[in-house]
Amino acid sequence: MQRRVRRHRLIRALGAGLVGAAVVGGALAATWPRLPAEGSADVTFARDMSAHHAQAVEMSVTMVKRAADPAVKLLAQDILLTQQAQVGQMQGWLMAWGRPLAGTEAPMAGMNRAHMGLATAQQVQELAYLPVGVAERQYLQVMRRHHQGGVAMAQSALRDVNRPEVRAFAERVITAQTSEIEAIDALLAGRGVRPQTPTTAPKDEAAPTPMDGMTHE
Repeated sequence: MQRRVRRHRLIRALGAGLVGAAVVGGALAATWPRLPAEGSADVTFARDMSAHHAQAVEMSVTMVKRAADPAVKLLAQDILLTQQAQVGQMQGWLMAWGRPLAGTEAPMAGMNRAHMGLATAQQVQELAYLPVGVAERQYLQVMRRHHQGGVAMAQSALRDVNRPEVRAFAERVITAQTSEIEAIDALLAGRGVRPQTPTTAPKDEAAPTPMDGMTHE
């Protein structure tokens, strides 16, 4: 009789534990963000920022090879390594979320390229054959605008994305690229170049402005 009582108590205790675990598990499932859907802000940001980073990596590869100024070469190397690693991280998210690396539209399709800080195809190509000193200056000027666009993209993402890892990533981008803009300003100042602002930038190379929700034109 005592053995049956102990067995019943054990069964009740195990049952209560399973119920408690189910409640806790259900609560965690309810609070943890769902996997982002196609077209969500998280997926769009991962693809767009990957493409944005890819251009910075391309330009930096050229300057790692060509730059004569050790400070410019070091900056280019840092951007190359950091942003290439971040591209891998964002692509890893897309695979983990069950989303293709590319959507039906090209990344950043229809967006204002100047506001996003993207260099023109000609500017990217010129870095490979302009005199080294000229190429270094152009790289710094173009990369400054590129970083401004990246910061604006990350700030916009913070208003829309849901995944905690994406929010943390966007915050890191803002901090890191803002710091690098300051470093670029110092390098430009050493060359007697005044960084362009929205009031001094040429009309065809307007400085980035905040992008509300990354709206398309």
